[in-house]
Amino acid sequence: LKPKLLILSVLNLFIKKKLAMRVALFAVLVGTAVANHFNVLYLLSDDLRPEIAAGYGQKHLITPNLDKLVSEALTFENTYVQQAVCGPTRASFMTGRRPHHTNVLDNNANFRESGRDVNGHGSKWVTMPQHFKLNNWTTLGGGKTYHPKHPKNWDEPRSWSSDMEYYPFSYYKQNPSYKHKGPCPGAGGPKGTGASNIDTWCAVDEPDDNFYDQGLANNTIERLRYAAKHQPFFIQSGFARPHAPWRVPKRFWDLYRTEDLAPPKNKLPPTNMPGIAWVDNSFYNASDGYVFEHVIDKALPDYVINNMRHAYYACVSWMDHQIGRVLDELEALGLKDNTIVLFHGDHGWQLGEGNRWHKFTNFELGTRVPLIIRAPGKPQSIGQRTHGFAELVDIYPTLADLAGTAAPKDHLDGVSLAPFFEDPKRLTFPTSYEQGTRNKSLAFSQFPHQSDWGCKFFRDGKCYNTPNAKLQEATNSSSEYMGFSVRDHKFRYTVWLPWDGATADWDPTGLKLEELYDYGNTDGTDFDAMDTLNLAYDSAHKDTAKAMFDVAREFFHIIAPPMPPPPGPSPGPSTSPRPTIPECDEAGGISSSDGIACCPKSCGRCGGAGCGSALGGEMKCCTSRVASNGKDCKTSLAPCSVKSAELVV
Repeated sequence: LKPKLLILSVLNLFIKKKLAMRVALFAVLVGTAVANHFNVLYLLSDDLRPEIAAGYGQKHLITPNLDKLVSEALTFENTYVQQAVCGPTRASFMTGRRPHHTNVLDNNANFRESGRDVNGHGSKWVTMPQHFKLNNWTTLGGGKTYHPKHPKNWDEPRSWSSDMEYYPFSYYKQNPSYKHKGPCPGAGGPKGTGASNIDTWCAVDEPDDNFYDQGLANNTIERLRYAAKHQPFFIQSGFARPHAPWRVPKRFWDLYRTEDLAPPKNKLPPTNMPGIAWVDNSFYNASDGYVFEHVIDKALPDYVINNMRHAYYACVSWMDHQIGRVLDELEALGLKDNTIVLFHGDHGWQLGEGNRWHKFTNFELGTRVPLIIRAPGKPQSIGQRTHGFAELVDIYPTLADLAGTAAPKDHLDGVSLAPFFEDPKRLTFPTSYEQGTRNKSLAFSQFPHQSDWGCKFFRDGKCYNTPNAKLQEATNSSSEYMGFSVRDHKFRYTVWLPWDGATADWDPTGLKLEELYDYGNTDGTDFDAMDTLNLAYDSAHKDTAKAMFDVAREFFHIIAPPMPPPPGPSPGPSTSPRPTIPECDEAGGISSSDGIACCPKSCGRCGGAGCGSALGGEMKCCTSRVASNGKDCKTSLAPCSVKSAELVV
């Protein structure tokens, strides 16, 4: 029996070892899966162009915290938005859809109501934070993530966990001690037309707690401390600065000297630019309300430009300070090594280059943003830069990929940028035909405009009817255009086509206005070297312009044509009288259908042909034009309303 017992004993030992190995292997596999479920800390800045010291070559900026993040992350040098205004770009990157699917083309649309794609109506879409929530991440939000009120209540409870209340957003924190309501002490608002209440700047010596971004950073730290005990987590915070008003603590203003700053080298629009590509945006002096009027053929005074640049830079440094506070807390909590950190701007910004201010355009500085992602487990990406193209519509699938969630069930327009983390030097990777980017070698943007400002083409400091003397003036025109823009590694091409609010006229022989800018001799760090000469009407670049028109037409018209939102219920005939503006009636004007805008009768209903140069004329008073430029007619003094004394009837 002893030999048998010995055999049984050996066999039993073998079985136990085998079982132990399997258990150990299972434990390793489970441990690896858990380890690959990374947390996400998603930090947003409003109106931030790629003007950061490290990563983007802007050494005049003081951004030590973002510089440190750049040294630990992968920096995307060529990142583009789908539309350069808050509502549309946020609807795009929060859903992973382009504007032709969200149907959000201004700040007044809600993708939950207007969205439509192969997944169905926008009300059924799974947004980025919602995707993480459905995959058992704790999702906590605050600040400007979605555009305010679109969707309602920041998409609670669908996008966010109920663990902590969403931290609400404000463009500035009102100081009750000010004599007037407004962001700055002084006049309390513009004393003229063309600027909204927030289009101003001031440096104030007040406690940090008097500024919105301080409160948001405090709340983000609270969310991090809570989420540290409820991992994995997805935390998103949208900071206000450097969005106007440029209200900033004085010590951050004092980091710069106005006299050390220089205005742009090119202070007038690009040569041969079609006027439809430009947009006006005025500012006012906070102390006395004086409005610095922005017109197409005259730059603002240098001292005004330099003061506004000073204010913008101070706000960038203030925002950087808050980002640093949050990242320091992440590290103090021991979460740095298992948390993806993502930082970007929602769209670009223009600081007087080519006489352009704000966003609202298809130009390089309007559409290009910083994008920085620190990804644990991707050591080859640490401190690296990639020249490959990224679009904000790609963020949703990228974070899902890097964080280790299940693949999004919705069909998204964006693609994962994960291949760039494996090899930052690559410029392309395979994409499908329907994604349209030709293996990530292209980026697409768009923007609707409604006025050429009485300037069909600009050159030599003046407005002309043609881009050069050899071309015949077009006899037809349109009241509204959509600018479709294509960026490759050498050129930006934009075509402006008649737009009926849903579709464009892509007939190659029809009316179109074109732009073609060559970036072949710039690395993207010299903002004055971009968008200076429109080559679209140069015979030497005729073939390039045609080829890029074909690319734009293929993508926007064939691959991804607009999908209009499903029709809502018919309201039936109106039984209510048309709303009016009393002073508009007194002056003999015509009020818009919502009672907000007042237009002169000589221009017909809400403006009309030939009224572009009239005071209060076409695109100077109409609600649709104001909304398309991202302003709110309920808060903007002008051009949403025209005082009776100023009406031309």
